[in-house]
Amino acid sequence: MMANNKFILSAVAVSLLGTVNAIAAERVNLRDNIQQLASAALADPGILMSAPAQLLGLSWNDGLSVIKTYRNSKGDSITRYQQTYFGLPIIGEQAIIARTSKGLFKRAHGAILNNIADDIVDITPSITTVNALRQAKRLSRPATPLAENKSVATENETSRLAVWLGDDSVAKLVYEVSFFQQADKPSRPYYIIDAHSGEVLLSYDNLQTADATGPGGNEKTGEYRYGSDFSALNVTQAGGICVMNNAQVKTVNLNHGTEGSDAFSFTCPENTVKSINGAYSPLNDAHYFGGIIFDMYKDWLNVSPLTSQLVMRVHYDNNYENAFWNGESMTFGDGADIFYPLVSLDVSAHEVSHGFTEQNSGLVYSGKSGGLNESFSDMAGEAAEFYMHGRNDWLVGGQILKANGALRSMSHPPMDGSSIDNQADYRFNMDVHHSSGVYNKAFYTLATTAGWDTQKAFVLYAAANQHYWTSNSNWNDAGNGVMDAACDLDYNVDDVQASLTAVGVVADVSDGSQCSVTKPPVSAIDRTEENISTSFFRPANFKQELGEGYSRLIVTLAGGTGNADLYVKHEDKSLFSKSDCISKTPGNIETCVIDNPNAGIWKIDVRGYGSTSGVILNIQAQ
Repeated sequence: MMANNKFILSAVAVSLLGTVNAIAAERVNLRDNIQQLASAALADPGILMSAPAQLLGLSWNDGLSVIKTYRNSKGDSITRYQQTYFGLPIIGEQAIIARTSKGLFKRAHGAILNNIADDIVDITPSITTVNALRQAKRLSRPATPLAENKSVATENETSRLAVWLGDDSVAKLVYEVSFFQQADKPSRPYYIIDAHSGEVLLSYDNLQTADATGPGGNEKTGEYRYGSDFSALNVTQAGGICVMNNAQVKTVNLNHGTEGSDAFSFTCPENTVKSINGAYSPLNDAHYFGGIIFDMYKDWLNVSPLTSQLVMRVHYDNNYENAFWNGESMTFGDGADIFYPLVSLDVSAHEVSHGFTEQNSGLVYSGKSGGLNESFSDMAGEAAEFYMHGRNDWLVGGQILKANGALRSMSHPPMDGSSIDNQADYRFNMDVHHSSGVYNKAFYTLATTAGWDTQKAFVLYAAANQHYWTSNSNWNDAGNGVMDAACDLDYNVDDVQASLTAVGVVADVSDGSQCSVTKPPVSAIDRTEENISTSFFRPANFKQELGEGYSRLIVTLAGGTGNADLYVKHEDKSLFSKSDCISKTPGNIETCVIDNPNAGIWKIDVRGYGSTSGVILNIQAQ
């Protein structure tokens, strides 16, 4: 038996590897190999839990380390794994395996890298991690002189040895370097550096932009009050001092600096600090909106948006017209000529949700994955508006732009002259804020489909982000993840697929999935029969034919004189069997309601006690 299992696993491994004589590393999409994986897991059920790396056909020097495991209400589990080579993480390569509540294989997403040893024999680097970080800092220094009283400062520095497969399809030993840099303009440089030659293989800016009382809002929204127009600010009180710090949110006043972490405090109970650039108190708004965003994620998804407390840093620098997530906190400028202070609910949710994405799928902030990253944050902004107000404007940043309009439209992305709403219009190196229009339009289309709303659509996309997207997901891969998430949630996958098809995304559920689909459309029935006369021995008989797909049959009697009773029965029942519904009350007011009625002929009898006349029969089906 053991020999047989080894043979099966070897066959699967070969199928995933492609060929045993490969001479270079190769990326293998797991979703394309679901049938082989399912067969191997069926042949040896224990391997799914005890040796997932063996199931995927990885070699002895490869491994899988668990990043996160999620469980849904059905008891199914979804585990996200990081692939390693001699213990080193492989950048961008994650395997996702879903199991049923009984521990059986369900589906797989993501990719693995095979044959790494053909490209990397020795994992000893030629340069140190310190030198790699130093080189990245040197390359990222501003090209122009700094403004007066400015210096280059860095924080949140990381540099790790790893493996990476570049566009040349050759696996390389590299350093992955990232840090947040304060200068004239904040940035979050990201580098992949060859660990032998020091060559920069990839680089981009990973800065992802975009109970007390007091005022909030700006000249465009109008002023409102926390504690009356909205609920009070959730603060911590020590004596007569209120501190903008609670278990969920901490709000920091940078006071036009670029560094700081202390929670803002004020004399209880009202904060009026401070009115600036047409806004009445960005600090109050940031603290309140942070709580709304945290509650939305907790109420809708039963998760915290971040693995740590939300830190909202306000009044960044002078005249800074942006907001950003730096890997640790959300930071907001006060705007200048173009923007009011950038603390609106949708922008706040946008920045927080960059953190959610980074801590779940880790979507790379460039190319198509970068557009998806931006789009998910735009979705979160609309979700937060729906959570707080119960409605959407489908505009990104509409409340902070001083001019009429907004930064982006989700209902019609090309309105700004740069964004796209179909995958066919994508161009290489397109700005991620413009390519986000594709999934923004898909989200809008789904959320406004009958039977859907913004909450349901956002729960779906957040589940796909958590469970099935990986750092390098392209738009079709992401669509496949959304489809499988819809299947997991028992959502209508036909509606989801239609919203994706509308923007040129080709996606479907994984092979073997059993999912909710659209019921065939039905024509509503509303039939009335008047002036019915009947007696007990001479009932008035009617028939109504129903097709497939009706959810409810409603039959009523009303009007006339006497005492009529109502009997409703499907034709497949015998003459002497009990009716599906009998309504017998004094008088002629009778009602029968049958949920999910079978297709076919329904027999309806109206029987009178004594002389009954002028009765009205109404038959409705929907």
